[in-house]
Amino acid sequence: MEADRKAALAKFWKRLAIGIVLTAGAAWSLLTSGWETTGIIVAVLFAIGTFVGAIMPLQAVSEGLKHPVLEYLAARAGMEYLPDGFTPPVYASARKLLFGGGLSSESFTDLFNGADEEGRGLAIYEAELQRSAGRHTHTVFSGQVYALQRPPRGEAITAIVPDTKIFNFWKPARDMERVSIEGDEAFEKKFEVYSTRPLEAKQLLFDSELRRRLLELRTSGRVFALVTPDEALVAAWGKNRFEPGNMFRSRSAEERVRTMFDDVCASFAVLRELKARLG
Repeated sequence: MEADRKAALAKFWKRLAIGIVLTAGAAWSLLTSGWETTGIIVAVLFAIGTFVGAIMPLQAVSEGLKHPVLEYLAARAGMEYLPDGFTPPVYASARKLLFGGGLSSESFTDLFNGADEEGRGLAIYEAELQRSAGRHTHTVFSGQVYALQRPPRGEAITAIVPDTKIFNFWKPARDMERVSIEGDEAFEKKFEVYSTRPLEAKQLLFDSELRRRLLELRTSGRVFALVTPDEALVAAWGKNRFEPGNMFRSRSAEERVRTMFDDVCASFAVLRELKARLG
């Protein structure tokens, strides 16, 4: 692993150096010929292409360690692992209610997909959602998503979103009503709850352990949750997990595997807790 990393790093610096020389040469030639705008555009494109081409060997080494490890850990848990190219479980139901419309970019990676002893689906995956406004791009969500199927119960569709202070006049859907959780000031400060059946939402959040767990997840960033009669999704903002670490640094393969193992264990622990409360 370390030998492959060093070889890939050497390729990175070599390709980067060659790319910088070619970029500078092309830009200088165009600029001195009076093609200022074209020269700038070509320089930018060359620079992007140089970095992409240089980083590819390091990315290949990273994935060469990451994917087999995560596939193995998922299999030990009775689940399958997919690095990308999958349809995110339960996301279609939650997308507009939790994150609103007009998303310009939706990226999903690292799916752990399985089922409980009764055949109901369980999943963990990472998501990054962005919204563009003119030249600016805003990250709406970046972190882990926990999705599960639950035994059919009630009729309520309940959305739990971060508190927006004075901007809390927005409702996820017209048929939803704001629900107050009396007696839990800490939860009320951090979240807003909306439901098509307020009484059922109150019954759901009567569970103090569920409120406590959502508050714990909230310490790392914004948390969104949707609970329907037969599905639940909790999206918790957080760092990019399940990675073998910075490939520019020298670290043992064992240390890199341990980092991924700890991330998987921590995420599975959250999934178990949410299933106990929602599933």
